[in-house]
Amino acid sequence: MENLNKLHDLTLKIKSIIRTVEFRENDVRKAYFENLYSIINEFYHGKIFFKISQEIKNRTIKFDSSILELQPHVTRIYEIADHELLSGAYHNELNRKLFVDTFTNFETTLSFCFEDIVTDADLEGMVKDLNSKILRLCQNLSDEEKMHLLAELKKNTFIPLSRKFRYLSKLNKDCYPEDAKSDLEFIEFCSKLRNCVSHSAGYYKGKDYVYKFDRITFIFKNGEFLEMQGENDYVFLKINERLTNIMYALCNCLKHVDFIKYPDDGF
Repeated sequence: MENLNKLHDLTLKIKSIIRTVEFRENDVRKAYFENLYSIINEFYHGKIFFKISQEIKNRTIKFDSSILELQPHVTRIYEIADHELLSGAYHNELNRKLFVDTFTNFETTLSFCFEDIVTDADLEGMVKDLNSKILRLCQNLSDEEKMHLLAELKKNTFIPLSRKFRYLSKLNKDCYPEDAKSDLEFIEFCSKLRNCVSHSAGYYKGKDYVYKFDRITFIFKNGEFLEMQGENDYVFLKINERLTNIMYALCNCLKHVDFIKYPDDGF
């Protein structure tokens, strides 16, 4: 119950932040916390559901005859708590969804802020830097052809999240109050972890890599499934917390920006 109580308190804390945060409605920075509430609340509901399934299994929650027709479905609820494989899969999926949704929320917010803030000159500089090999090979093109090539590169070049973070965290001198180097390493770890668990079901392809976070060692080996050594049932909630702290710090660099519009999601 202690962990459930902490999750309950966390949802109340995020609600309070949403009410008091100094951003206008439909600002991406406020939307970050609104989306965060939804993500944490869904994780909280999942943990409540598991606790209820345990209590049904232990017969501390009972159903009267008026819902007898639901018996087959009720049985399926406590089956989760009664079967080690199902229980493990249930919690793994809760954690996977918590992390993927958390990082997507962070990545989307950071990207919207970057796109709103970055100047044409700075963006052009990044595009040229990221495509330096292509531009060197095409140096014999006419000026008109070079302009056309650069325009196409601007439209199609993928700007890594790490570059966007570095840009925003250096917008103003000493605006970023935390350790930017450490936070950048953490963001790069989260990017690698998200790609691994979301795009390939935990199977990793790439350069061998190890990252330690909150008593857990994440081991990425080329051609193998991700390995996590150590114990911390709520490590993905801690990752959520760290990303939120980074977003708080970035907001300090964006104080001078009155409004960054959150796009209409179409719903």
